[in-house]
Formats: sequence, structure tokens, C-alpha cells
Amino acid sequence: MADHIDMANEVAEAEAARGIAAAQSANHPVGIEGECDQCGDHFTRLVKDHLGYRCGYCRDGRRKPR
Repeated sequence: MADHIDMANEVAEAEAARGIAAAQSANHPVGIEGECDQCGDHFTRLVKDHLGYRCGYCRDGRRKPR
């Protein structure tokens, strides 16, 4: 008979599998290479949004590592 820890591990594994499946099936926008319209730095992947082609840092409001 399974104890509480075994049941919790099964739930955690099932939840992780659902999360991975959802991420794999998500529709991620295709990016292009070029200069970010906001910061001007060159990136291998820019995605177009309402402010133009921007890098992930600018889209997410994060600071770029230097």
C-alpha cells in the first residue's frame, strides 16, 4: 500500500508532466535576428509586439546582463 509520500510524488510527477506538455504545445512567436527597437542592441531573436521588434529583456522589463 502506498503511503502519503508516494501519493504526493505521484501527484507531483503528474503535475510536472502536464506542465511540460502545456509548454511544448504553446504557440511561441517566431523571432528574427536584428537590432532591438527599444534598446538598440543586436540579438539573434527579436519578437514583434505593439512597440515593434524587441528583445526578451525589453519585452519583459528586465535589465540586460553586462
